[in-house]
Amino acid sequence: MRASRADLLIVLTSLVAEGCPQLALQLAQHWQQQGLKVELLCLRAEPTDLLPEFQALGIPIHRFHLGHGLARYPRLAWLSYQLCRRRRPQAVLSFPLGWHAFIALGARAAGVRRLCAHVGNLPPVWTGTAFRKFKLLVQLGRPFTHRLLCCSEYIRQATIRDFQVRPRETLTVYNACDLDRFQDLPRPVSPHTPPRVGMVARLEVHKDQPSLIRAAALLRDRGYPIEVRLIGEGSHRPQLEALIAELNLGNHVQLLGSRRDIPALLSQLDLFVFSARPDEGFGIALAEAMAAGMPIVATDVGACREVLDGGRCGLLVEPSNPAALAAGIQAVLADPKSAQTRAIAARQRASCHFSVATMATIYSQELGMSLSCPTLQRL
Repeated sequence: MRASRADLLIVLTSLVAEGCPQLALQLAQHWQQQGLKVELLCLRAEPTDLLPEFQALGIPIHRFHLGHGLARYPRLAWLSYQLCRRRRPQAVLSFPLGWHAFIALGARAAGVRRLCAHVGNLPPVWTGTAFRKFKLLVQLGRPFTHRLLCCSEYIRQATIRDFQVRPRETLTVYNACDLDRFQDLPRPVSPHTPPRVGMVARLEVHKDQPSLIRAAALLRDRGYPIEVRLIGEGSHRPQLEALIAELNLGNHVQLLGSRRDIPALLSQLDLFVFSARPDEGFGIALAEAMAAGMPIVATDVGACREVLDGGRCGLLVEPSNPAALAAGIQAVLADPKSAQTRAIAARQRASCHFSVATMATIYSQELGMSLSCPTLQRL
């Protein structure tokens, strides 16, 4: 008997427990509840953090072995063609940008009606030759890509400017988080002594945990110690460990690694800090803290400013400035009434703009889905 066809193929680089794979998991779960048949393609075998969650949904997972060198590109197009001919999806959603060009080429040759690509980060114009190659890939994919779905207006404007695509080829769709997981979390009855501050983010270069660590050292030296919990894993862990040791902060800063109990960890904090660099695209952890009604201090970069509605939903401070971050932390902890006002506004904004249902509805429209009927529209 011929296997039933897929309605939608989602493409991921890997199943690491971070932004895009988590978004894909939430979207897949939502679309399955709407009756759509979702399948997954992973371009790398490792990491597999989210594999149990996708398997629990019963989602078929395909993997490509692309090898190395320039041969990867035509091989990706050919394997995408073969997979789409076999599974016959009506639409493809690619989270890898750049690689999506060859996925789209193969998918469209196999008869797929629509392919959309997610744009989650600032175009890396500072990388020189690497960016020019990236830009070329985006340009190659334009004839085969229905829309570039940008996670914030900040990223959309940068995509139009730096990749030189037309505005109508792009659309802003805010990233989502599972709001239900962060509603009605218990809050500390009174601030901890010392105050407990946390940040959830990958330990990578586009985040800025070093500024938070240095801010903790400044506050300690002023006689205002805080306890910092850094939640997340990544390639910059050794550098952060070295910085903590250099500043003698072993008793003040904890690296908790990758955790799956984020709501419980947030409920133990007095303040959420999101220290990021200008290439931050959105910050799902920031949206989760907003949904939890947390007091927030964030760096005043484009994505954070947009997500926090210009500072209405959290205090914004100068980026890459440990002294400014330390002052912001101290100011918010010293004024709980103002912090609570912002936290209430943050929760309301998250409920309105960052739900999985909202994101899934817009994505489904761009992919040609009809969620009122569990089939894809024939376009």
